[in-house]
Amino acid sequence: MTPRAPVPRTLKTAKVKITTKCNRHCDFCIFADGAQGENMSLDLFSTILTRLETIPFQQLHINGGEPTVHRDFPALSDAARKRLPDKVTVLGTNAITLARNQPIMDATLRSYDQILIGCDDEHGNYDEVHAVVPRLREAGKTVVVNSVLEGISSTRLKQLGTLCEQYGAIHVTNHVHHVDVGQPANELRGLCDRYLDQHLMIEMDGSCYRCFNAMAKDDSEFSIWDEDFAAKVFAPRAHHFRFCLRCHEYTDSGAALVPALTV
Repeated sequence: MTPRAPVPRTLKTAKVKITTKCNRHCDFCIFADGAQGENMSLDLFSTILTRLETIPFQQLHINGGEPTVHRDFPALSDAARKRLPDKVTVLGTNAITLARNQPIMDATLRSYDQILIGCDDEHGNYDEVHAVVPRLREAGKTVVVNSVLEGISSTRLKQLGTLCEQYGAIHVTNHVHHVDVGQPANELRGLCDRYLDQHLMIEMDGSCYRCFNAMAKDDSEFSIWDEDFAAKVFAPRAHHFRFCLRCHEYTDSGAALVPALTV
């Protein structure tokens, strides 16, 4: 019998962490107390864009920490928009700076297609979210408000749902998935189903791994400095990430091998 050819897949998202600084102290976040964090340099961000120009992907997701507190946020955002004009640009934010700083809001409106906003009791940003969602939607931006169920009351959850329905935003909920809170270890079998829906995560130091949830440095697979970066992005993978053992979102795909990506 002739082996069945693997189903073609594409890299959906390249996610770049531009800072570990943050203006909030959420208990469930690995960047809590991040005021003394670090910012990615413009030179490193430019190098990352150069690398990304060599591979096919669909979305560029700028993340942190809280990316809008990066001192060069407007310049980084403009560079990404200019150099990758055909990509969907996505900003992950708590919206606090957007509500309080007009130049940052202007940069966001200028450079991003989608804005993903974390909002719950831990963020404590309800007023800011209620202020920015109408403005972003009026500008034609796709807005997704994400609430962690372990950190929000039913009353607030309902209010956010009403806000999103009123302005045509999307409200989603999830559980804490990237923090080890003493949950039982997963029984790891096939590679995670989420991993088959492939993404590339680029850390502050240029290290890379192909899963949004694999936060441990031990899970870094390669670096943007590698000469064969593009080949490694699309290489097959046959083993779990270290963090799969504790990830709330691990789901057995039944696959023992993630095949090489194709366009």
